[in-house]
Amino acid sequence: MGMIPVLTYAAVAALAAGTNPISLPGSPGYTTMPRHHFRGIFENDSISGDDCNYSHGTRLDYLYTPEPTRAYGLSLMQTMYTPETHTFGRVEGEHPYCGYLALGGAFMTRGVDFGCSTELQVGVTGNASLAGKTQNAVHDLFDMEKWRGWNDQIHSEVTFQLSSRQVLRVSAMECKLRDDWETDGAFQFYESAGSFTVAGDVGLFFRIGKNLPPSLSSNNIQPTHFALNPLLKPDYRRDAPSYFLLAGLSGRYVARDLTIDGGLFHDFDRSCSRKPWQVEAQLGAGVSYHGIDYYCGLMLHSRTYRTQDKNSLMGVFALAWHW
Repeated sequence: MGMIPVLTYAAVAALAAGTNPISLPGSPGYTTMPRHHFRGIFENDSISGDDCNYSHGTRLDYLYTPEPTRAYGLSLMQTMYTPETHTFGRVEGEHPYCGYLALGGAFMTRGVDFGCSTELQVGVTGNASLAGKTQNAVHDLFDMEKWRGWNDQIHSEVTFQLSSRQVLRVSAMECKLRDDWETDGAFQFYESAGSFTVAGDVGLFFRIGKNLPPSLSSNNIQPTHFALNPLLKPDYRRDAPSYFLLAGLSGRYVARDLTIDGGLFHDFDRSCSRKPWQVEAQLGAGVSYHGIDYYCGLMLHSRTYRTQDKNSLMGVFALAWHW
């Protein structure tokens, strides 16, 4: 097995037994495991000069870790979708207006090589999602042109969504480089089923940096994504700064998407047809220091419906606190 894996597993066992902080033999510092993790993350397509299709997403989440190998979480998220054309009413061949607001509860199991998080969301669509009011308020604040068709958004419904994410460490992508630089990687598998969406995807993520933190391998507002990774990093030095670059690629199959197909309990005349196979690429940079994580990135998402003019480019910003 080798000396490094033996020390790693011994460290995790010490953490699970309640030893905090711990000292890893041969490591340059200490690893302290905070119990509370809060994050705000924002996605917006204004970075590309457009404001259409998937227009904006906000997620606030909190995770409590009574012990390193398990955690409990709460989340609140809102997303909004608009057509490409500024006009009243439905636009044929373009994304319908849709808002979504959801409250989630989650459970996470954590390990060195494998971790899993599961989240149940209860949400609402339509006027109850407050998406139209939120967008109009932001556009008023920044003197931006308004989308005028929110009265024709997808109808209000209560939604239930169960999602699960599994993260698998890829040890072959781990390497120690010069001047304390290092790399790591992980596979992620994601499944989601409910009245809002039915979908699944698989992705591969790679990081390079110094003192790589146990922050998310990918930063987005999907359910099950929190401020903390299901993979443990017992050798992470929380008293030292961290810097990293991230790249990721994932493929997704979407069997149902309420934002395009409409709700389950109301008739909906679809203006566009969903594309079942989709791809997303991520590129970003993060800094962690004194229990605060900063992340900025880009997400390029392939077309989500057949008549969509072009792929979507989203800007991502996340700020997380660990204490």
